[in-house]
Amino acid sequence: MWFDDWNDIVRVAASTGAIYVTLVLILRVVGKRSLSKLNIFDLVVTVALGSTLASIMLNKDISVTEGAVAFIALCGLQWLVAWASLRVTWFKRLIRSDPRMLLHDGKFLDRAMRDERIMRIEVMSVIRKQGYADLEDIAAVVLETDGDFSVIPRSNASTRSALETIPGEDYTPDSEARPAR
Repeated sequence: MWFDDWNDIVRVAASTGAIYVTLVLILRVVGKRSLSKLNIFDLVVTVALGSTLASIMLNKDISVTEGAVAFIALCGLQWLVAWASLRVTWFKRLIRSDPRMLLHDGKFLDRAMRDERIMRIEVMSVIRKQGYADLEDIAAVVLETDGDFSVIPRSNASTRSALETIPGEDYTPDSEARPAR
């Protein structure tokens, strides 16, 4: 059906405007964290917010007030998870992923790449996009917690102190790390 009546059109327009303003205000109060690069929990909250927004706009059985309460609950849960992940170590490990070294001193770390389901061609693409043509010029490629790749050239890696926070790997060349082809 293309059109039922004007009351439905006016209701959708009014509830959309009201819930949009409500969501913007709630996200403004919650802070920049809600709009940052997404980890898995942030993604779930974002999808839930979008689904809730669509439901409120189109379902006449859900009031704007009920939708606002749902938004507040979702944003409150996101804030609580962020707060707990900063203060409770086991909870942080449960919610957040660690960065992972994929290439070290020009050599691929095959086990890490396999665990993260990353192919060599993807890593090489990231390196090329950063303007490098030789793997030997790269000190490290790290898969960050938000899914981005960091490419650290050898020329910028004198102390490698930023790599010390990457847990669980021994980056000395071994049989696992093979020269790039």
